[in-house]
Amino acid sequence: MAVGETRALRRAVLLWSGLGVLLLIALGAAFGAVQRTYYSPSGFVEAFVGNLAAHRVPEALAMPGAAPTRASLRAAQLPTGASRELLRSDTLPAIRDARIASETAEKDGTRTVVVEASADGEPVSATFHVRQTGSVLGVLPTWSFASTPLGVARITVAHADDFTVGRHTVNPRAASPDQPADAFSVSADYLAVPLAPLELSHTSAYVRAAPVLARVSPGDVTETVVDAQPTTAFTTAVQKQVDGFLDRCAEQKVLQPAECPFGAEIDDRVQGDPVWSMVTYPVVRLVAGDTGWKTDEMVGVAHLDVTVQSLFDGTVSERSDDHPFSMSLSSVTIRPDGSLAIVVAQEP
Repeated sequence: MAVGETRALRRAVLLWSGLGVLLLIALGAAFGAVQRTYYSPSGFVEAFVGNLAAHRVPEALAMPGAAPTRASLRAAQLPTGASRELLRSDTLPAIRDARIASETAEKDGTRTVVVEASADGEPVSATFHVRQTGSVLGVLPTWSFASTPLGVARITVAHADDFTVGRHTVNPRAASPDQPADAFSVSADYLAVPLAPLELSHTSAYVRAAPVLARVSPGDVTETVVDAQPTTAFTTAVQKQVDGFLDRCAEQKVLQPAECPFGAEIDDRVQGDPVWSMVTYPVVRLVAGDTGWKTDEMVGVAHLDVTVQSLFDGTVSERSDDHPFSMSLSSVTIRPDGSLAIVVAQEP
């Protein structure tokens, strides 16, 4: 073989050897990337969070160890009867900028992975526990959640029957039907996903609750109260009924109107009919009681015009007096048809 042919062969061998080395390096890098992305604890958790960010709740719950089985909930000491009604894709906030904050190997072989993200612009974080379940081709490890990635939101609706999340109205009685029919506040347990605070509120004709966030962490139970308070329309409606009640009291031509909070005692002889009129109506301020709405003591003023004859000397005179009084409402109930049932407290 000529010298030139030998040199050409050597260059070809070196070239192909170099290409082979580069190919092996590229394959190794690709293998490492695949392992980190799909076959690492962080990659497994990132896939779960990615499903939540894409509002694919069913896909997230289909990942190994994510389904809320009775066994997994019991192992996490979570209520096994918690409702799944809030495991909905259309109630989730916008989850963005998710990143792995840390990954820690535990003594029992599990891995602890901490994720940070933003939900509707607010910072959120969650801690997940995963374990290896096997491998692909003996070299690519597969993973599962070692404990449930879900949490439980224990939601109490105070002074109303339901709450709103997204476009949905949820009634806790459906999830926890053993509550008394006349309960003033209702509550139930709901499974929910982490990193996705749910905005809860209530709006109806007579009560309204400001929005509140229900946040959960994997394996935890968190308490959230939707606190419904009277609207101006509610107070106005009650005030109208109280004013009407007092007007009917004032129509009674007696010194002591029956079942009314005001009256007068006169020792002299009354001539003609006493005439009552209202000077100041009590101002209604509704407050929540143990079993319903009520008021604290309210103060008003009634006026009495009456002709009296003195029992001492027989003289006749006209009396015109203001009579302050107090009253309260022991119960204000909103009936199913939207009307109000009001009970005036009886003085002891």
